[in-house]
Amino acid sequence: MLATAVIFARESLEASLIVAIIFSYLKQTQASRNLYGQVWMGILMALTVDGILGMVIWFTIHAYTGTSLQTVLEAITYVFAAILLTAMSFWMKNHSPHLKHDLQENIEKSLNDSKGWALGLLAGVTVGREGLETTIFILAISFQTTSGAIIWGALLGLGTGLYASYVIYHLGRKLPLKSFFNVFGTLLLIFASALLADGVEDFQTLHWLPGGHWILWNTGHILSESSVLGDILHTFIGYAQSPTGLQMAVYVGFLLLTIPRYLTVSGKIPVKS
Repeated sequence: MLATAVIFARESLEASLIVAIIFSYLKQTQASRNLYGQVWMGILMALTVDGILGMVIWFTIHAYTGTSLQTVLEAITYVFAAILLTAMSFWMKNHSPHLKHDLQENIEKSLNDSKGWALGLLAGVTVGREGLETTIFILAISFQTTSGAIIWGALLGLGTGLYASYVIYHLGRKLPLKSFFNVFGTLLLIFASALLADGVEDFQTLHWLPGGHWILWNTGHILSESSVLGDILHTFIGYAQSPTGLQMAVYVGFLLLTIPRYLTVSGKIPVKS
């Protein structure tokens, strides 16, 4: 539930901030009211496509429940979600300081190049990207936890993200967005390392990677992965009661390579000569 909440909070905040920037710019430029409808149409179409795509992927994977093909699909999903989480976190860290400026430039270009449909496309693609990322992440989480935990986590995260956006744009309060994204980005990188380790475990089960029998320890008698706490820790930080050496090496190595780099990225706007 915690992993789902973190993902939904971050993605909903980013998406709602982008939508707020678009509407604020339209209001400042006294744009036609028809353009607002174009934006909403683009957003609704993007969310619809994301939802349909997510259901197709979910039903496709779960149609092979209990087979080796499901393990293959799960492993690929874990690795892909981990890569996507990492890339997304670093992209946002680098672009967040000038996201508003870049987005306003794209809005102005869309208004100049067409009668409004391009603006709807811009909003749809931007929000749709966030929705697609969320779909992939939740799909990976669905292999590890119950649907109830996913739903409650999604509601909690969505409420947090939307409320934060409301505070920023409607109440006019400044929130420490840099600290917000630093904390959430770090949490997502930890979650990505857990997904990557799960992918390694699946590939070892398939004998596609070596070392499947090299178990470092077994703490199942202390904290089982099937327990409530064990399940939460496994989903969120990658706790494994009997990890292999390769799993642990990938998990620790990923964290050592990504988190220090992430925290030292300045994200400053480059000075044009």
